[in-house]
Amino acid sequence: MLEKVDLSKSIGEKEYRKLTEEYSIRLGELQRKAWKMDIPIIVVFEGWHASGMAEIINRFLMPLNPMGFELYTAGKPCAQEEKKPLIWRFWTKIPKKGEIAIFDRSWYRRALLEHFSKNISEKDTNNCLNGLTYFEKQLADDNYLIIKFFLHISKERQQKRFEDIRNKGTPLFLVKEEEEDYIIEYDKFLPLIEKMLEKSDISHSPWNIIESDDLNFATVKVMASFIRAVEERIDREEENHEKAKTKATQTCTIPALNTSILEKIDLSKSLPKDEYEKEIKKYQKKLSKLQYQLFMQDRPLIIAFEGWDASGKGGGIRRLAQALNPRIYRVVPVGVPSDVELAHNYMWRFYNEIPEAGHIAIFDRSWYGRVLVERVENLCGDQEWKRAYREINEFEEILSNYGTIIIKFWVHIDKDEQLHRFRKREKTAHKKWKITDDDWKNRDKWDLYADAVNEMLQKTSTTYAPWTIVEGNDKKFARIKILRTVVETLEKELKVK
Repeated sequence: MLEKVDLSKSIGEKEYRKLTEEYSIRLGELQRKAWKMDIPIIVVFEGWHASGMAEIINRFLMPLNPMGFELYTAGKPCAQEEKKPLIWRFWTKIPKKGEIAIFDRSWYRRALLEHFSKNISEKDTNNCLNGLTYFEKQLADDNYLIIKFFLHISKERQQKRFEDIRNKGTPLFLVKEEEEDYIIEYDKFLPLIEKMLEKSDISHSPWNIIESDDLNFATVKVMASFIRAVEERIDREEENHEKAKTKATQTCTIPALNTSILEKIDLSKSLPKDEYEKEIKKYQKKLSKLQYQLFMQDRPLIIAFEGWDASGKGGGIRRLAQALNPRIYRVVPVGVPSDVELAHNYMWRFYNEIPEAGHIAIFDRSWYGRVLVERVENLCGDQEWKRAYREINEFEEILSNYGTIIIKFWVHIDKDEQLHRFRKREKTAHKKWKITDDDWKNRDKWDLYADAVNEMLQKTSTTYAPWTIVEGNDKKFARIKILRTVVETLEKELKVK
């Protein structure tokens, strides 16, 4: 990709001033228009050291309203970032609708320094590249505009700029030790960069190679490329808006499935009280020891609970938490998203909650709301919940590749048992708060939810994040199955007997 780039391109000072003045006005106009149309924009700057990146970024920023963009510099990971997957630190920085996030070096630089340049396995390298691809595709599918620039200069030009900087008596670069080789060994990193660019040059987020031997030419090309990309997106949005006016509104239809996983579950399973008390002590004792093995091995653990209203999720979570050190675990209750969360991609709030290495996050409901309540209640479009199966599997794959242990429970009860528990809550003073009008409304759509659950279980139970269905009509049986599943999974993953 880089060997064909003509680095001799340049532009005269007079033409540069004329074009940048014209482009600056257009940049400001497009920023305001994208904000009004709720189009989130991500701009990535990558390139060689001494490519003039800081100067070019600064020139690019000058016409923009600083209230509408955020600039991030991707340096060496901090202690918290080192304990989470690489892509986490960038997921948490994606812009809200209508705003712009500009990355001065990005996930590609970090992947290059943390993965590609080290002697790691081809499998780990591919996993890393796949994670970056998933990240960009999920954002692109959610209407994020991703514009990527690679500032390319020749080895000779780089060396000449290094010499100029030294002659001025200023520090070469404010860089970390890990980047010293990247600065010096141009030939070593060239094939790695070529591979990175080729693997990540995708239709929804293509690379713009910027010839940067001449800074004025590079600046003009960056501005022109940004303007073209934003104009094309705005034109497409306006065209789609006009088409939507002539289309009848489509409602979320849930097809009946040929098979039902839920219908095959034996809800008659139960556990005598004396056996329950014996088993709960045994498994809570084991779990108490395993949490420290998890911590020592730096393995994150995610336990996600989904299930019918009143199915006993809260009781199962409490029996787990009783055995855990509060410094190591936390419970993440997932409710109606806030305005800030709605202004981001729907996975953003869940990436913000993933545990660091050695810690535990227990989700009381989770990202599966997209294919359950949001699907059934028409809170998102058909295309959004349909593609969510793939996006969720990719999310869990990224976590698993990092070493995260993922345990997912669907707590199942039948309709009669749910009615019994609803009535009991209404009659118990300290439990009345648990029953709401929404619970009764959801119950009226039992069959629709059942179809959604069946499809969810079929499409998102993977080798790295399988579903465990918990027979929940008997609470004692359910709680022990949850504890036993967690203990046995940890023993297997941590290789503890």
